[in-house]
Amino acid sequence: MLKSYLTSVLRYILRNKAFTFINVTGLAIGMTAFMLITQYVMHELSYDTFWKNSDRVFRVQLDRYNKGELTTRWAAGCLGIGPDLKANFPEVKSFVRMHKSNSLLSHGDIFFKEDNVYYTSQDFFKVFSYPLLNGVDTLALRGPNKMVLSRSMAKKYFGNEDPVGKTLRNNGTNEYLITGVFEDFPENSHIKLDAMLSFATYAILTGLKDEAAMNQWQWDGFHTYILLNDAKAGPALEAKLPVYVIKREGLELKKDDAGMTFHLQPLKNIHLDSNFMWEFEANGDRSTVYFLLVVAAIIILIAWINYINLSTAKSIERAREVGVRKVMGGFRSQLIQQFLFEAFILNVLSVAIAITAVVLLTPWFSRLTGRELDYLLFRQSMFWLWAAAIIIGGTLLSGLYPAFVLSSYRPVEVLKGRFKNSNQGVFFRKGMVVTQFIASIVLIAGTYTVYLQLKYMRTQKLGVNIDQTLVINAPNVYTDSTYRQQFQSFKNKLTLYAEVETVCGSTAVPGAQPDWNAGGIRRLSQREEEANQYRIVLADHDYIKLYGLEVLTGRGFSNDVVREDKNIILNESACRLMGFLKIEDAINDQVKFWGDTFRIVGVLKNFRQESMKKSFEPLIFRYGQAPEGFYSVRFKASNTQKSLAQFESVWKETFPGNPFSFFFLDEYYNHQYEADQQFGQVFGIFSGLAIFIACLGLFGLSSLTAIQRTKEIGVRKVLGASVSSVLTLMSRDYIVLMLVAIVFAWPLTWWIMNSWLTDFASRISLTLWIFALPSLVIILIALLTVSIHTLKAARTNPSRSLRYE
Repeated sequence: MLKSYLTSVLRYILRNKAFTFINVTGLAIGMTAFMLITQYVMHELSYDTFWKNSDRVFRVQLDRYNKGELTTRWAAGCLGIGPDLKANFPEVKSFVRMHKSNSLLSHGDIFFKEDNVYYTSQDFFKVFSYPLLNGVDTLALRGPNKMVLSRSMAKKYFGNEDPVGKTLRNNGTNEYLITGVFEDFPENSHIKLDAMLSFATYAILTGLKDEAAMNQWQWDGFHTYILLNDAKAGPALEAKLPVYVIKREGLELKKDDAGMTFHLQPLKNIHLDSNFMWEFEANGDRSTVYFLLVVAAIIILIAWINYINLSTAKSIERAREVGVRKVMGGFRSQLIQQFLFEAFILNVLSVAIAITAVVLLTPWFSRLTGRELDYLLFRQSMFWLWAAAIIIGGTLLSGLYPAFVLSSYRPVEVLKGRFKNSNQGVFFRKGMVVTQFIASIVLIAGTYTVYLQLKYMRTQKLGVNIDQTLVINAPNVYTDSTYRQQFQSFKNKLTLYAEVETVCGSTAVPGAQPDWNAGGIRRLSQREEEANQYRIVLADHDYIKLYGLEVLTGRGFSNDVVREDKNIILNESACRLMGFLKIEDAINDQVKFWGDTFRIVGVLKNFRQESMKKSFEPLIFRYGQAPEGFYSVRFKASNTQKSLAQFESVWKETFPGNPFSFFFLDEYYNHQYEADQQFGQVFGIFSGLAIFIACLGLFGLSSLTAIQRTKEIGVRKVLGASVSSVLTLMSRDYIVLMLVAIVFAWPLTWWIMNSWLTDFASRISLTLWIFALPSLVIILIALLTVSIHTLKAARTNPSRSLRYE
């Protein structure tokens, strides 16, 4: 029986090469897209699942409030929360806290500026159960001046030598004894560390010599993770924290007043559900992951719909085959088995092609998504079960309905040529076509919306000039007493070059939220309860000029004013937050913070310190002759490589022992939009594939329709019908289906894209054209696809059409 089924399938494929090609191509493309997106989704969902204690580890996330209004959400919260939770809640077994180190590591004449170095408390390997390759994990970070390295970091500085027992120097002064080596963290870890410095060293360097200082709550920037005795205790422990905050810090720190709240983030949820201050890296987004998964499901559904439509539409041609088989004694169950076997073979063939395509396309898709997927899909045993499920599910979904339709034909009717499609079958096919059109319109309108929003963000005026600007990271190693002179010397030497316009120093540059956040800031005329929180930027007198900021009233900083460090400049948002009705009223008013009093000398027009996803933050600028953090260099268009070589030469002469680390500001600023751009590209590509698959099915369906109506077209032409009238007649049914699809697609698209746009502080409006233009494109593509076969049939000589059987 199986041999008979296989023979029948092979004969059908050879006799219907075009339709088999359309079916297999559509299924293969749909499955390829589904597998690629599934591979990405699996990677995103796999973050931090490899830790042994992943179910019991939670990160303590901190929200800070000002007068009941949320102001800052910290991934790296207050210093003392870890020890307090361990001491006061029996549910907490252990904790670890980490703080980023601005490190320049050196070993002999080998030195590098390192980004992923953190001061880490001694129980890291206990909390995360991540074993050392070399060293004793319980002792590795105990005591001052200890260090553990990743495998790649150890190789970087020591080659193939065993680094344990050797030393590395940090920032030219402190020497650290290397006590262990750990395996590089996997790609799917939200924590990326290359080296850990013992936290006891940080306490000594910052003067935190007693327990009270180490447990304070008003110093942020510390990642804290806790290990619970029971994974289910997390929500109950979080519910206890508001009462504990009141008990420890006082009633004034309630969420409804001004203060803080703590949240316990499950370790495995951090990557997809966390986008706060001082994340280890840019995290993913759960809604994006699920959205792409829906796109994948839509694509494979469209592919299966194509198969169903083409198989049922071709039923007239196969009607006589079914009639003959029934006359020869074939049972309906045997016919159903035959047609299901045919669907099974085509699905297996499609899956095989899809797997081959995924193997070839994974490196490209990894670059597109910014994730090292590394054929993750094929290393999962579950994938092969899913592949089998796709084949079986695809066989049933795409083959069951056609099988029942084809096997239900009455042999007497079909052999007499009186067979025609049932109204139910026609209605079902039309419903499938409408579904395809709805999906296509939603996808192309969504892609168009994403494109318009990204274009809007990239083309709006920022209020700050980021072009032709080189930013150099300030040195790690220098002598405090001569740093100001070194900075001025470096600045003066660079300005001698003809291509350099301006040089300035600052603690922050456009493209990221300033790290300095200060609360309790108020005008002298205000009460303490009227104080608010602001972001602070320390900058020299050339900062405003270099970045092209607009001074609305007052003046900018000057190097010639005595005690300029006692003056500050506000932006418009800060001016409003301080309660000034007119910006002119702010000039010469006095502001109190950090235990000192400052005079307002200017107000800047709001500019986009960060992306247009965020609203304008209240900023306060303080003057500094030599700020530490970043050196910005505005230069004219010239030979960039030559300029960089010259700048590096001056740098090495001025700051010996410090690597020349730099970035271009426009690239740095636009990095904020990278995740959205990647989403737009992925969404656009797979939307295009979905539309292509839908058109492929429509191409085959219209071909069958034209064949089935060949005689009708011949009769109409004999009676005087023109080619255009025939085209109109044949296209009318599809136009009606598309209009029905538009009625359902527009509100669905509006709901989906309006939800996506809520994440943007500055966003486009969902105008009629955003829905009309994609719908028009879909209509034109569909009509063009349908017209190819219709035009051919309409131009055929009527005498040939009337002889067609």
